[in-house]
Amino acid sequence: MRILLPPSETKLKGGLPNAGWPTLSFSGQDTTRADLMSAVESWCRDSPVAAAKALKLGPKSIDELANNVFRDADLMPAIERYTGVLYSATNVSRWTPEQRDWAATHVFIHSALFGIISSLDEIPAYRLSYDTRLSGRPLKDFWLDSLGRAITDMAAGDWVLDARSGGYRDLAPIPAGVPNYYLDVFSVNGGKALNHFNKIHKGEFVAALVTDSPDLAAPDDLVNWANSVGIDVRHTLDSIALLV
Repeated sequence: MRILLPPSETKLKGGLPNAGWPTLSFSGQDTTRADLMSAVESWCRDSPVAAAKALKLGPKSIDELANNVFRDADLMPAIERYTGVLYSATNVSRWTPEQRDWAATHVFIHSALFGIISSLDEIPAYRLSYDTRLSGRPLKDFWLDSLGRAITDMAAGDWVLDARSGGYRDLAPIPAGVPNYYLDVFSVNGGKALNHFNKIHKGEFVAALVTDSPDLAAPDDLVNWANSVGIDVRHTLDSIALLV
């Protein structure tokens, strides 16, 4: 199984020094990554007012434009860079080296700027979302079909548990031929969990997966494993339902 997560808007600053662009998984995306990084840097430098508006930065957070400088930027693992509620719930600071190794090959993230990356890929801080129009152009104009190829490479013949939000799924649908199931979070009292709690429970689910590092060859294996550790999970035709 490969689990594909959304990024978070909030990110931790800092990291370790790096020279040049970051080196990331699935190098077939590198040309688009470089084009996007260069375009975002120029946009924020040359048109800061328009960039701040498009990036939804208010007066108190406009200094975040300075994060969009990527060459020679400090790096840290993506799973630590992102600080939203989903990522906070993973308890990544408690992962052992063996658990981090498992996450590097089973937990992936779809970034608007970097495409499909491993959770342990080292990235700089940045500000860009799936719905940002870069100088008026939607991100789909940049990514074209490179995201689909990267998802296929990520799956490597395995199946994908898609925990992304709708916007990221629209930006890069799972290609035909890659078995995949959407992770849905439902309240046991009925109805889908609200966005905040949806993210928390997805993060806790990732934490449980990384803690056990199970071998899950099929959705039924995921259901059986989850139920064995006290997590209520059910398999439907095209989704995995997490009941909380």
